Amino acid sequence: MKDYLPICALLSALSSGWLTPADAAPVQVLDDTHTQIQLEAPAQRIISLAPNLTEILFLIGAGDRVVGTVDHSDYPPAALQVPRVGSHSRFDFETILRLQPDLILAWESGNPVALVTRLEQLGLTVYRAEPATLALIASTLVRIGKLTGNDKMANRLAGQFLKEAESIRKTFYGKKLIKVFYQVWHDPLITLNGNHLVSRLLEDCGASNVFADLPDIAPTVSRESVISRNPAAIIAGDGTGGAHRALDHWANWDQVNAVANGHLYIVNSDHLHRHSPRILEGMRELCQVIDRARGSG
Repeated sequence: MKDYLPICALLSALSSGWLTPADAAPVQVLDDTHTQIQLEAPAQRIISLAPNLTEILFLIGAGDRVVGTVDHSDYPPAALQVPRVGSHSRFDFETILRLQPDLILAWESGNPVALVTRLEQLGLTVYRAEPATLALIASTLVRIGKLTGNDKMANRLAGQFLKEAESIRKTFYGKKLIKVFYQVWHDPLITLNGNHLVSRLLEDCGASNVFADLPDIAPTVSRESVISRNPAAIIAGDGTGGAHRALDHWANWDQVNAVANGHLYIVNSDHLHRHSPRILEGMRELCQVIDRARGSG
């Protein structure tokens, strides 16, 4: 329950009111690199450089002020109408400057550092986000809410998010522990280590990540290494929510308990891999398939 204490602290802060809007301008917050971001007034022209940050902006009621975003920002549907300024790894600087943003939301580990630094060198205000835990997703809601002047909505949604996360955790955490191999991609086999939020969600669901000990956050592994660690369930993240045949390649490997017992599952990776409040939909689905594997032996 790695996020338990921070989540409880945030819930207490939200209920006590210390995260309510400040009366005095300018607006100031710390981003996830502990850099102070200051605006003279709530942002009116915002560019988002990651799909999850786009989702958060629309969720808190600031979607009408998003003037640019990147490829794959496809939720909510209204985000599809926002002009593109490139991809998460390639920016069109000319378009960005033409849009005259007063705030850019960047993804600290997903956007190239050199490109984000270049935006700052051009005199643009950049908030760097790295919501790597459930508590930080809630905190990101609150801080972006403050930067956009949508404090009340953001604080309310952050509180709801934390309560729902804790409710899901209490339902599944503490049940019989089972070993899980989480498959990000099938060729080559890519998984996630213990530092990734998905691995923490596995723990909250009462499961252990068989590759939690690896040093790289998204390592490539061999089929033989999966067989040797013998997971009780194999779960593949897929953006189609199951239409892609991501697990077919395991069919003939029944020396693995997961295969022998039919514990092969696909979950929606758009929910799990995008660190926005929709991750709770993915968390619930993840916990449910793990419970199915646990219950059927």
